This record gives sequence, structure tokens and C-alpha cells, in this order.
Amino acid sequence: MSERNIDIIEELLPRYCEGNASAEEKEMVEAWIRQSDEHYKIAQQIQLIYLATDTISIMDIVNTDNALNKVDGRIRRSQLKVLSMWGQRVAAILFIPLLIAYLLQVLIPEKQDIRMLEVRTNPGMMTNLTLPDGTKVNLNSESSLIYPERFEGNLRSVRLEGEAFFEVVKNPEKRFIVTTPHNARVEVLGTSFNMEAFKWDSIVSTTLISGKVAFITKSGQVDMKPGEKLVYNIQANRPRVYHTSGETETSWKNGMIVFKKTPFKEAIRMLTKRYNVEFVVSNNKYVNDLFTGSFTDHRLEQILDIFNASSGIKWRYLPKENKLDRKSKVEIY
Repeated sequence: MSERNIDIIEELLPRYCEGNASAEEKEMVEAWIRQSDEHYKIAQQIQLIYLATDTISIMDIVNTDNALNKVDGRIRRSQLKVLSMWGQRVAAILFIPLLIAYLLQVLIPEKQDIRMLEVRTNPGMMTNLTLPDGTKVNLNSESSLIYPERFEGNLRSVRLEGEAFFEVVKNPEKRFIVTTPHNARVEVLGTSFNMEAFKWDSIVSTTLISGKVAFITKSGQVDMKPGEKLVYNIQANRPRVYHTSGETETSWKNGMIVFKKTPFKEAIRMLTKRYNVEFVVSNNKYVNDLFTGSFTDHRLEQILDIFNASSGIKWRYLPKENKLDRKSKVEIY
């Protein structure tokens, strides 16, 4: 811990908690608190000490014996004196964890907030993670998953923006729910499925590999079976169900792109996600074309050249209008 941080803790925080800090000191402390969750917790803990000290002083003035009865005899008079002394010596930081644990157990039995965690992937990158219940998640490029540090109650709820493959640990007493930015969600107990819900896209899709899921939107609920893919059109508020082996939809988690009689528009979407590009289609004559093939370490140019050889698709890179734009533009003409 730096000298400046120690000075703030030992000198400024006590005055800040007492309400005796100057405007400049107050601004300095609040800026320090905003730097990290750790600083916020330290400040919160010291504030608890002052609150506890004030409470104990009032208890002594009114009737200490009655106050002791209210906490079931767990605090003795000698402990009150020690607690008061610790509260007055806020600078002794080494005592704070012990004191706060004691306060939380005896004086402040309030439920603590659950911290939310977020995992986000950069363009062209993927990651794997395990949720608190043991559920395994593969997160695709340019995607994010928000989840709590622990699941409480009868729900396990996470929020997805982008694409992910879930292998959900079965728990009949805790439903697993995936919500999206498009007011569509999936509810399961234990299963494996792929879900795609990019904020920029006009569809949300779910491909069920095993188990059972319920796909829920404002238009109603669709119970899916393994081998089914549901595509929900956000604007039309209409879901459609297709049969699939799931290989095309889940190949990304193994670093592959697999086309199996894949329609032109879907093939373009898959390439958009994988290579972080924007396609501009200026010729609709390819709209009914289907594509088949598997690709692993191929560059985008190689795949498009294969499309050109098989279907006569013409393509070219477009100049960037903004040099700061991270995405390249490819025209299909």
C-alpha cells in the first residue's frame, strides 16, 4: 500500500467519517474511494466502526443491561469497552477485519449485496469459464456474460450479449435462465445448448444439443427438443424452429467454421462474427445459394476465394471511411 493511501486511511478517513473533514479533504477521500472496490470496502468498514462506537456510547448512557439482553448475552461489558476502544483507534487497520466480522455477526445481521461479474471477449477471441454452480460456458468473439459471484434463491440467472455455448449443471430446485438485450430468454434445468443474441443483430437463436429448454419471448413460450434450432425475428416478433445436427451452430467453440448447405445470408453472418468484418451486399443474385465446407485456420480471403470458385461470388475490400474504425468492410457485388 502506498504512503498516500496510508495517509488517507490513518489521517483523513477518521475525520471524514466524523464529519470533520475540510472540503478539500472530503474531495480527496471520495476520489480515493472511487478508485477501487477495495477502497470502498475499507471506507465502509471504518464507517461501521464509528456507527458501532456511537451506538455503544448511547447504550451505556441509556441502559447497558437491557441492551445486552437484546443480543442474547453475547456481548459482555468488558467486550463493549474493548469494542469502544477499537472504534476510537481507527488508524489501527490491522484490527479492522476482525472487528468488522464481529460487527456483522452480532450487531449488523443485514444481508450483504452479491457482486456481479462480467466476462467480455475481444474481436476474434474466445474464452471458457465456469460459473459458481459448475456450469461451463464457451464465450464467442465480441460477446459478454454477466453473472453473480454466487447463485442464491431458486434461480440461476445470467445475461448474455453475443454468443455462448452452455453446459448447464442440472439442479431441479434452481432453474437456469439466460436473458438477452432483446427481451428473449431461455430457461433450463440441466442441458447443453448454443445461444446467439448480438445487440446489433435482428435475430436471437438457440440450438439445443441435449436436454430441454423453454424459449420465452413476449409472444409466448416454445419448448424445444434436442436437434432443434429456434430463430426469433425481433422485429416481426416471430420464432421459427428448424431441425439441425448442431454442428454448424457450435463449430465455433472448436475454432472451426462448418457450412452444411448453409444459406448465403447465414454464411455471411458466420463470417461476420468470426472475422470481425462488415459485409456490404450490393448484388442479391447469391441470396438463394447454399454453401458446404469446413474451415479452421483459413484467412477470410481464402474462404471468399473458395466461394468465388464454387458460386462465382465477387468480392472486394472497401476503403475505410474512418481510420479509427476497427472493422474492415467487404463488398459482395
